[in-house]
Amino acid sequence: MSEPPAPIAGATQPTGSAVPSRGPSRALAFREMLAELSKLERVRGGLIVTPDGLVINSELPPRFPVEALAALAATLGRELELGASRLDRGAFRTAFFSADDGTVFLGGSPVGYVTLVADRNVNIDAVRTALGRSVDRLRGTWRTSGAA
Repeated sequence: MSEPPAPIAGATQPTGSAVPSRGPSRALAFREMLAELSKLERVRGGLIVTPDGLVINSELPPRFPVEALAALAATLGRELELGASRLDRGAFRTAFFSADDGTVFLGGSPVGYVTLVADRNVNIDAVRTALGRSVDRLRGTWRTSGAA
């Protein structure tokens, strides 16, 4: 008898397969997290970007300039990390920036930055709390899925 094929890294197997499942993929976890955060009241959408600005996932309305927002998120995230390091305060968890036309929230994670775009009158505490929980879940997902 031949051995069953080795599982592909990050792939899940159908139910009843001889190869054990590795759980949900990171991509699915990212999509679900952004979809959940985007449903918060007065949140227009969000994205996850790497520290160098590469878009990992986006849940934004079509009119939003995704690449420009990704560059902004990466720049702000790096500056927050550098500032926290200089002040010897550890990694930043969440931050927000408000202007007349809206609010941007940023959360630091092992893969980069979770960024949300919201209306000016958004409930800041509610979004920061939800973003913090999501970033914590993302850290757990990243850790348990075997990332180096």
